[in-house]
Amino acid sequence: MLKSRQLEAFRAVILIGSASEAAASLGISQPAVSRLIADLEQQLKLQLFERRGGKLLPTADGITLYREVDRSFVGLERIELAARDIRERRGGALRVAGLPALAGSFLPGVVAEFVKERPAVDITLYGMTSPSVLDWVVAGRCDVGFIQERIPHSAIVSEDLPAVPGVLAAPVGHPLLAKETIVPQDLHGCDLVALAGPSLMRSKFDAVMTTHSVLPVIRAETPLTMIACGLVSAGLGCAIVDFFTARHIRWPNVELRPFRPTITFEWSLITPGFSASSSISREFIETFHRRFRARIAEFDR
Repeated sequence: MLKSRQLEAFRAVILIGSASEAAASLGISQPAVSRLIADLEQQLKLQLFERRGGKLLPTADGITLYREVDRSFVGLERIELAARDIRERRGGALRVAGLPALAGSFLPGVVAEFVKERPAVDITLYGMTSPSVLDWVVAGRCDVGFIQERIPHSAIVSEDLPAVPGVLAAPVGHPLLAKETIVPQDLHGCDLVALAGPSLMRSKFDAVMTTHSVLPVIRAETPLTMIACGLVSAGLGCAIVDFFTARHIRWPNVELRPFRPTITFEWSLITPGFSASSSISREFIETFHRRFRARIAEFDR
């Protein structure tokens, strides 16, 4: 049976061109290298080198065999590199899915920061509705997911994120922009783009309007805050949207104002519950939390 040390010596002599230097690279003596190669030739019944003036020159058979040996070693080296990358948190694959409010604005920045320090990481970012994110995480198609509200499910681990404040987005020149803070009474009779129901956000908004006896004019509805901001930018009316979407994307013709009492957007971070999260997933989540807290702090300022 062939021995790995024989093949290591053979490959080293081919690559380096000198038995003595090959021996030094392997940490053994030159006679040991010569003996390993001689044993290999005898076992294979092939002449792999010609001896000329104390040098080992590869034969045609030797070159042919080297090509096969090198393929095996390259494969092993790739495995070693992959293991090192995983050990040093530089490689691996990560699949992240999020609701559009995060995937279209905030998450790209998190991904960019994460990959900058780990260029070997193969990362994929998806944007989709919360039920789809849940389905993908449950099915194991995503490692980390971000959804609206908490959805109880035995196949996931769910973590509530800090509440995200809602703000009023209004077209440039709108009369409400003359105020520093918007209150429910300001929306009475106001053209509004509302988040479509049924959803927790729509229920919260309707409850605030009912409590203050306010009747806005709903000009359009949409389930996505990004679309709501787009409709505001087009001049259709005002909207209560999450601070992340409104602030991160520089919407043309849109200005923001705080809204009181605060209507919060509630999001959750989910991971598969059937297996422990990988080190890459955990480090990505740490990066997300750090940037998320910083963004919330911007609103507080």
